[in-house]
Amino acid sequence: MMSASNRTRRDGRGCFQCSKRRIVCDRGEPTCHKCQKKGIECSGSGRFRFYQGATIRGLSQGGTVPVTAPDPLARPQSSCSGQQTPLNIRWQSDRPSSRAKRKQSVRARVKTADANAQNSQHGANTTDVGSSAVCDERHSARRVVENVPSPASALSLTSSAFDEWCQTPGSQTDDDTVEEVGTSKAIQIYTPNSVSPWISPLSSRTRMLFSHFADVVAPIMVVLDNISNGYREILLPLACQDELLQQSICAVAAQHLALRQPRFRRFAESGRAAIISRLRRDAFQEPTERLFSASTWATLIVLLVGETITASPEYAHLLQMLFCMAGNTPDMTMNSVNQFLTQQTHMFQFLGQPFLGENRGLDMLQLPLDLFLDWTYYDLPPESTYTQSLGIIREAFIKASQIYIGRATHSEDQWLRLEELKELVSRIHPDEQGSHALVWVCFIGAADSTTPEHRQFFASRMEAVFRKTGFQNVAAAIQSLPAIWSQKDSGRWTSRLNRTLPALIM
Repeated sequence: MMSASNRTRRDGRGCFQCSKRRIVCDRGEPTCHKCQKKGIECSGSGRFRFYQGATIRGLSQGGTVPVTAPDPLARPQSSCSGQQTPLNIRWQSDRPSSRAKRKQSVRARVKTADANAQNSQHGANTTDVGSSAVCDERHSARRVVENVPSPASALSLTSSAFDEWCQTPGSQTDDDTVEEVGTSKAIQIYTPNSVSPWISPLSSRTRMLFSHFADVVAPIMVVLDNISNGYREILLPLACQDELLQQSICAVAAQHLALRQPRFRRFAESGRAAIISRLRRDAFQEPTERLFSASTWATLIVLLVGETITASPEYAHLLQMLFCMAGNTPDMTMNSVNQFLTQQTHMFQFLGQPFLGENRGLDMLQLPLDLFLDWTYYDLPPESTYTQSLGIIREAFIKASQIYIGRATHSEDQWLRLEELKELVSRIHPDEQGSHALVWVCFIGAADSTTPEHRQFFASRMEAVFRKTGFQNVAAAIQSLPAIWSQKDSGRWTSRLNRTLPALIM
């Protein structure tokens, strides 16, 4: 049988502080003597006791009382002293039983919010923003601020907007709990202080093709990829805003992927054909200012990149369109976009004209070459190692141009120039940045070589570039060399180049 002392101890277990200290409380009133002796604030016996700090877990994190299902519009209000005022909770049995009462309750809160919003705007000049506290919830991105001016615009519910909101399905409050904020509190919803960057709604396939173009194709089209790359930094952002350029980049990326994954071939071919058909249709239908635009200009350059990937013999038509575009484009401000497009056009003019015919090649290579080699210049300090490499690359292009002009104008042996070109190319290691840009140089040297040593050197350098890039135009150039060498005694190889090698080498 339970003793009287045990029954008394179980009925009244004393204060909360003594139970935490694991001692027997004397149950003194209003506070026990043991807590007074130790200088501890006693909560007394027979009372409900709560920890005075903020909750650290659950949906009520940061509040002083538990909240069962918080309304996303109602947040604990923060005072300037940093202490938070708990929400007044009304349980299901106490909430209004009709929809009309809920409308009246929300209308009252809306009027209070509008009034307090005006008061906060009136005192915006004297309120210290640094002393305000912002309550951040784990499961919501909205913020509630009390009496704190913000540079963002405040949004509030008007009466007409409320009526429309109540008629929307799913706008009723939760059936389990209803939270109310006292009439002295104002609810304001603030937009973020800064506008987040907008992400273009691209499909997953488009993002994949963009990524492949940026990581694999774009680095091959410039001399130094780690310094700057307009294909990645200029054309890709433009493609997010221009449908035609976006389709061309996707088609070119698919062309490169199709070299190892044939399942991309159909998509690449259909995309390329659709773009060319649209360009031809626009040439007859679109006004001049829309036809000769940066979008069309960039699209032609990207399509020519695809011609080098596949070694297509149809590159000549796109080159003619690009040269026509560059010659008829109205005067535009020289911004970064136009500057990049101009440099790439100069590159295709310099490297592509010799493959369109001997006369066109002579007309091109006899011009001041520095004007058309602007794509090899970078903003680098003089002491940079890349500055020396770029200078060697430019000298190699000029020397190869002299070899082409010499072969097109006379039939003398050019062994000395070929030896000088070999020395220039040898100063650029095959694994060095920018070595892939010497494909055109090595092809001119190999085509004009007469000794096995020169032929082997230039052909091996082209093979090294092909192993690095995988572009089919390099493979086509290597395969055309035996035919060029075999026809050495029948005439100039420069006059038969467009028939012997139906591909754009660059």
